[in-house]
Amino acid sequence: MKKVIQTVFAILLAAVVVSAGVWYAWKKSCESFLQNTVVSGQYEIEMGQSFSSVYRQLLKGLTPPLGFFDYLVRIKGIEKNIHFGYYEANAIPLAELIADVVSGRQTLEKVTIPEGYNMYDIATTLENAGIIDTKTMLSVFTDKELINTLTDNNYESLEGFLAPGTYFFAKRYPPEKIATKMVEEFNRTLPFDFREKVEALGLSFYDAIILASIVQKETYDKDEAPIVAAVFLNRIKARMLIQADPTIIYGKYSVYDGTISKADLQDRANRYNTYKHKGLPPTPISNPSVIALTAVANPEKNDYYYFVAKKDGKHVFSKSYNEHRRNVRIHQLGMKR
Repeated sequence: MKKVIQTVFAILLAAVVVSAGVWYAWKKSCESFLQNTVVSGQYEIEMGQSFSSVYRQLLKGLTPPLGFFDYLVRIKGIEKNIHFGYYEANAIPLAELIADVVSGRQTLEKVTIPEGYNMYDIATTLENAGIIDTKTMLSVFTDKELINTLTDNNYESLEGFLAPGTYFFAKRYPPEKIATKMVEEFNRTLPFDFREKVEALGLSFYDAIILASIVQKETYDKDEAPIVAAVFLNRIKARMLIQADPTIIYGKYSVYDGTISKADLQDRANRYNTYKHKGLPPTPISNPSVIALTAVANPEKNDYYYFVAKKDGKHVFSKSYNEHRRNVRIHQLGMKR
């Protein structure tokens, strides 16, 4: 009887050893496949996508070891840790790709938003980068609930609050998060004393943003910006029309062909026509830089009411209309005097 028991024990022990060896060999095979299989491609994981579907997507064209699916689920435990998003693999180990998907470390696209871009320009730029389509992004930029959440006001849009700069977004990145990030960057870079200074000038916070957006479109020269800001403030105080061409362009942005006609100057239907409507336009016309914002908060003290662009892009400023007309003849029409 004792021999029988010893024999049975030996058989069971051998079975355990064999099983352990098989299990170890299987685990080793799966780990080797993970580390040594090089993958390249683009992978878009949808929200709510099942792990089985993700598994087929990530291993498409590959021949994994037997039971590799169970290895990922039972040994690695990644089934419930998948993050949706966009991932790119460029000749990297499969293990690295799966680690990215598990951690949510998505492939990011670099997107640069230049100073002075309006929300239409920004939406187009994001679409060209493959992040989000223009129509969807514009609907978010004008979403009343989001606008109120981000600004505590019921503005028409987020125009003026979308900070220029370089961003990194994943493809299919939620558009609400894009808008939020840009507004947060605006708040982060807004000159700390901006509100107090513009209120001391008699401007509301929003009017100051509008004015900065106009200054931005009139000049990209940091030295000229405070002078241009002063010109518009002087005109506003004198109850003169602002008469800024960029506001007209914004009002007809969808059909703008690069020129402003006499009919455009007379068009009262254009809410942004500052040649016909007194005061500032109803909303910002671009997203100003810190330089433009600072210029509005710290305008130069001068008596200029007019300016005209020179051939080099800079401007000549004047105090009287007659002086301005002379500058136009010289610098725009090419006359000597």
